[in-house]
Amino acid sequence: MFQLYKKRDFSAYITDTIAFFKIYWKNFFGNYIVITGALLALLCLFYFFIFRDLFSALFSTANEGIGYDIGYYFSDNPVLFVSVMVVVTLFAIFFSIFSIAYPVIYLKLIEETGKKDFTASEIFGRIKLYLPKIIRFGFYSFITFFPLIIVAGFFAALLVLLVVGVFVLILLIPVASVWMTQSFYIYLLQEMSFFEAIKQGWKNLFSKKFWHIVGAAMVIYVVLSVLQGMITMIPYSIMLFSMLATGDGKLGSSFGVIISVLYIVSLLFSYITSNILMVNQGVVYYSILEQNNHVQALSEINLIGQNVE
Repeated sequence: MFQLYKKRDFSAYITDTIAFFKIYWKNFFGNYIVITGALLALLCLFYFFIFRDLFSALFSTANEGIGYDIGYYFSDNPVLFVSVMVVVTLFAIFFSIFSIAYPVIYLKLIEETGKKDFTASEIFGRIKLYLPKIIRFGFYSFITFFPLIIVAGFFAALLVLLVVGVFVLILLIPVASVWMTQSFYIYLLQEMSFFEAIKQGWKNLFSKKFWHIVGAAMVIYVVLSVLQGMITMIPYSIMLFSMLATGDGKLGSSFGVIISVLYIVSLLFSYITSNILMVNQGVVYYSILEQNNHVQALSEINLIGQNVE
């Protein structure tokens, strides 16, 4: 059984995340695909048709060398285009929040039952119970976290002119990610309001092990980004070199479709691997609970008392 409540440092945050997937990877990802597969396939279908047409128009422009304004590409049905984009954007936001709730619920079930295997119906049934809070968190985050991150990113970009600005910009992504995910864990699993949760999430971020927590998140984020880049850039580079090898330097009519498929593959990889980051933050969440409340230590004391009886 994976031990959730445990005091950890930088290396333990990473090694225990790996240890979790060594034990649960088959059940975890199998149920993830079963539960989110239909929604994920629908989202990918939306993206494919949108980007296929967009990329095809862009590459057609590059090949023909005409003064083509991409705005005219959608001018025939502007209302339809805007409506589709709004629907797809809202659906993508909902799916993203729904998707990141999956590892939170999974870890909660491990805490409550101590089991190694769960059925998709068990996990989905619990997700349905938390669904109102999941949706509320997504809505509240849209009007709080995202504006703050945009403003912080703008000022960090301005500071790039100074040496310290580069460091701030690099640190911004993992700090914002940890703050949001810790707040999400707290809001979903504890009886707190949204603003109480983000306040506690901020405290979790700036706990005694700030650099351990942020450093571990940064390492995992960088590793996953490199892997994602390799998955998409290798086939893209092969196609590009093949095009140059023909000697005419022209892009084939199917190039927009191929680029769209690569984008979809990158999107799928991103959604699946986001679970690794969320589990890592779950490890952090339970570690901070142990650090503050000594849950595991008290549980062991209670077990000793029962054995004596």
